[in-house]
Amino acid sequence: MMKWLIASGLVILFCHGITNAQSGSKQRTPAELYALGERAIQNQSYRTALAHFNECLRFDPYFWDAYSLRGFAKEKLGDLKGALTDYNIYLEAKPQDAEAILTRALLRYNNGQWAAAKDDFKKLLSLPPGETNTVFFQTDKSGQSNKIFTAQGNATAIYLNYLGLIEWKLKQYKQGIAYLDSAIQLEKSTADYYVNRGLIRQSSKDTIGALADYKQALSLDEANPTATHNVAVLSGFQGNLTESEKQLTDAIAKNPKLPYSYSERGYVRLKLKNWKGAIDDFTIAISLESGEPDNYLQRGIAKEKSKDHPGALADYNHATRIKSDYESAWLHRGNLLTRMNRHAEAIEDYTIAISLYPEYTLAYYNRALTYHKLGKLNEACSDLKLAQRLQMKIDVKVMTSICK
Repeated sequence: MMKWLIASGLVILFCHGITNAQSGSKQRTPAELYALGERAIQNQSYRTALAHFNECLRFDPYFWDAYSLRGFAKEKLGDLKGALTDYNIYLEAKPQDAEAILTRALLRYNNGQWAAAKDDFKKLLSLPPGETNTVFFQTDKSGQSNKIFTAQGNATAIYLNYLGLIEWKLKQYKQGIAYLDSAIQLEKSTADYYVNRGLIRQSSKDTIGALADYKQALSLDEANPTATHNVAVLSGFQGNLTESEKQLTDAIAKNPKLPYSYSERGYVRLKLKNWKGAIDDFTIAISLESGEPDNYLQRGIAKEKSKDHPGALADYNHATRIKSDYESAWLHRGNLLTRMNRHAEAIEDYTIAISLYPEYTLAYYNRALTYHKLGKLNEACSDLKLAQRLQMKIDVKVMTSICK
């Protein structure tokens, strides 16, 4: 359930010059079509831009700049595969274009293509300075910490930051920390780099180092919501739930639009048996991020604990609709249906959970108890033995009463 915040997002603003295309009845040239596409990009009319670039490249397949901007239009329209194809074509022709490499690196990074993104960021570190027409804005996941830079300007520390995060994703923690060390050497006052190094240290089980990094980030930026959030998560991980709740409340005060802090505080409140507070937090988290199934699951658990069985069932249903392979949601819905004496339906849910996770010992155990309530002793005994083989400790009295 722990949610860690990472400061790594980039927003791109293209600042290309616009060339006026001549209107008239005569057929437009590729250059004129490119200029029209460029203007459409500026106006955020990406479908129009795509049509102009398609026509430009139909007349002149070697108009390389059109591939770059067509890739950008495709990316904005959600065609990530097509965007990558266009960026690749462009970079085959112009392999030293730092802006295009950075754009492709970000697309690869944001889509989990870690090794390919790593290659791009490493190449960016080796390129010499040059002209740039594109301005990039770096923001953290909370939408704060704006920083303006260019692909060939003040971006070295940012590239090192990304490389550190990529190594973290690849579970190469030592190398990831080394990259963040280098980024911090270049920009000692950037709080987000300490946050991300702390995240990697936490993953490598260096909780002391992680906490030191988060506190250093807060000393540089006391309003940093990501550092505040991660300190709170670490406190909860160490078992100090009251302190964790207090720190998460502080994080929420700093950025009330960050869903992760509400969901994390809701989880802490679940542990503290504050059912109403947990329900309130998960409800806000859902209003901010409706597509996260775990928020529905956790709110359902809180509702079930507060005896709101219809509300809990609705939340479990919603979680499984968002993520049909969410085995934990199927298990919890099965548990609730058992409490509601809907045993046949509960068995169906446990069976789905097991099909998704064949070593789900708790699902076998709970299905066994439900089979027992239906008088199906053979099936119940079989499930108990399966759970036992999967290293679950079964009470002797339960085993002997079912497997006579």
